[in-house]
Amino acid sequence: MPRRDDLAAPATLIVADRDAYLGQGRHDIGRRVAGDQVELVVAGDAAAALQREFEQHAAEFIALHDVGTDASLRLLSALAVGAGARVQRLMVRRQGHGVALAVLQFVETRRADGTAVRLYATDISADGATRAALARVLLGWSRLGVLLLGDLSGHALGAALTPLREAITRGPWPNRELLVVPLGASSAAAAQTSALAAGTPLQVHITPQAGKPSQVWDFVSGTWNRQHGPLASGHALETDIARALPAPSVPWSEATTEPMPLGAGGTPPARSALGAAPRAMPVPGATRWQSYVERCAALEGALAVCVFDLHSKEPLAACGGPPAAARLAEQGSTLLAGAADALRALGLAGGREELAVSAPDHHLLLRPVPGHPGVALLLVLAATPGNPMLARLQLERTEPPG
Repeated sequence: MPRRDDLAAPATLIVADRDAYLGQGRHDIGRRVAGDQVELVVAGDAAAALQREFEQHAAEFIALHDVGTDASLRLLSALAVGAGARVQRLMVRRQGHGVALAVLQFVETRRADGTAVRLYATDISADGATRAALARVLLGWSRLGVLLLGDLSGHALGAALTPLREAITRGPWPNRELLVVPLGASSAAAAQTSALAAGTPLQVHITPQAGKPSQVWDFVSGTWNRQHGPLASGHALETDIARALPAPSVPWSEATTEPMPLGAGGTPPARSALGAAPRAMPVPGATRWQSYVERCAALEGALAVCVFDLHSKEPLAACGGPPAAARLAEQGSTLLAGAADALRALGLAGGREELAVSAPDHHLLLRPVPGHPGVALLLVLAATPGNPMLARLQLERTEPPG
């Protein structure tokens, strides 16, 4: 029987504020609609709307910008993996329309005082003009902008930095700290990136070469901590990449449960009365995908294979490349979602969607993995000697993991 004081003070809380109920009381950018997804509904231009949000909320965040590389998403993935978390998405949608104008990816790290700091990647899913405009807003309004430089020649690096130099000069550019992290051994990096600050109050700091995500995070977190004073100030970030993000809370639907006692008087019955021990539930992510991917990669002409989660757009296993696994998973999810939307609009929806895309030098084959709802495979074939029709038949005969 429940205790009397439990009945007098039930564990129920009446929340009058809808934003507090939805977890929106921290002045975050966008409204959280899922554990790993935030939505921002705009009436006009996506970049201008995002800029207004940053101005209104005085948000402090870090922007990661790739120059001749795709390291920003790899750094976000490395931070998320260390905490067993997922890379989150900010969906920018036009008011009254369901299709996203842009999808930004980010993670949330924690300062010593427990407040959140977002790390946005400027590798954004959007059309070219929107992507460039959003990247300028992210870098310009960030508390710390980070340029991740690939191994580019002096001429290529100069051409890649020209739009950024023009945006800084034209303004407005509230950001005053730009950290340059070379990932290659280009000798032109120091001179050309230092020129970004010419005639402006912007400070440019250039680090030694970094070859691993952990080294990049050392430089990023170290620069942030120097900006915000000593560790005791409460504004410092964790410098260990494995502990930089807080571990995600277990969803209520997945929380561990135990059966109630079935015996009289609250005493559980003997094991013999219950029979054999119950079979354990399958653990998400425990499926062995790598051997399946390697078998698919053995097809003639295969250049890259990736198995990915359609909902999170996260790769489960990959082989070959480039492109990188994260890029394959993101674009594969986008292509399948677009195909499904088009079929519904044409009144042809039904069954599972498969997609084949042919270009002069490559073929893409996209298909759901049988027996694994929410999981799909993307195969990149060389145009020669690859044969998309033959590869599709061979994929159907390749047994997925149980």
